[in-house]
Amino acid sequence: MANGKRPISMINHSASHLLATDFEYVRGIVERNFIGKGPLCAELESLLATRFGRTEVTLTHSGTAALHLGLVALAEQNRNKTRVLLGAYVCPEVVSAVIQAGLEPAFADCRADSLNVDMAAMANGVDAKTLALICTNIGGVPDDYSAAAAMGIPVISDCAQSVGSRVADRDVASEGICSILSFGATKMLTAGSGGALLTGSEELGQAVAGLARQELPVEQYRRAGFRGTFGQHIGDLTAGLALAQLRRLDAMVARRRQIAESYDGALSEQPDVHLVNDGGPVRSNRFRYYFLSEQAPAWVEYLRSHEIDARRSISHLLPEYFGNLKEFPNLAKMSERVVSVPIYPAMMAEQVSFVTEALAAGLKR
Repeated sequence: MANGKRPISMINHSASHLLATDFEYVRGIVERNFIGKGPLCAELESLLATRFGRTEVTLTHSGTAALHLGLVALAEQNRNKTRVLLGAYVCPEVVSAVIQAGLEPAFADCRADSLNVDMAAMANGVDAKTLALICTNIGGVPDDYSAAAAMGIPVISDCAQSVGSRVADRDVASEGICSILSFGATKMLTAGSGGALLTGSEELGQAVAGLARQELPVEQYRRAGFRGTFGQHIGDLTAGLALAQLRRLDAMVARRRQIAESYDGALSEQPDVHLVNDGGPVRSNRFRYYFLSEQAPAWVEYLRSHEIDARRSISHLLPEYFGNLKEFPNLAKMSERVVSVPIYPAMMAEQVSFVTEALAAGLKR
């Protein structure tokens, strides 16, 4: 096993990365004595638009809310289309957003070599009722956006895990008809809560902005009758922290990739280990680090016995919820082989070294 000193407590699987300087903006909020939607929200919208080449940005309560509003707006523009395609290995909140929008989720199997969606399987599900497909970029590894675009239907880029990941030198948050960000507690950009929808479509952007408002102008109600909205009360307290995180995104991605390279080197000589690497035009933000092994249970037991919080999964097998996992043979097999280990910028050098040495030692007895 590793020569490094055993940690006093468990090395957590994931964590936020907060600095004291991230909160300097709070002084301005106190001086203004206003915590609601203000200049920091406007600044966050502007920076998101500039960084990701979008013209329309709507801030929301959460990434789930942003996805829900985007789907509602798309459905209103395409009333005869009701199906949304997505990978079968996905957070239930993504499926909840689809269902809450009054739409039908249709799942596709994962690939045979990673947990990302199999685009060929997804293409087989496209029909006249298909409204859109969602690229969920599991673990921060980008899906095949070229194959997704070739299907000829709107692509939604779910970047809750993958903001900062790149394909052909474009951030995945710049891809698709719209992209979804989450500022949840352990996401790449963490503000504790909040999210955003980004798009280059004025029609879609304005529709989502209208749905997100607390209320519409009286003239609109008089002209078109009363309609409900989904009032998204995001304020400067959340926006300020998201801003600070966004400004540090490149540094956080660089640190994650540095840790991942250390793990890759340690595991490269391990028998029965398949590494899920990026390469070519794809550059992952390494939001999660996982590898595949037929001995996954033994790996997790071994690592946890050495105070390393290893996990058997990084998302959810949605077919299990519906009782039809056998219809997704790749996912049924792959899910049994997952080993996920700690990776986040706040890890101390000693912790990274300890995990690296443990991975290099492997399952030797």
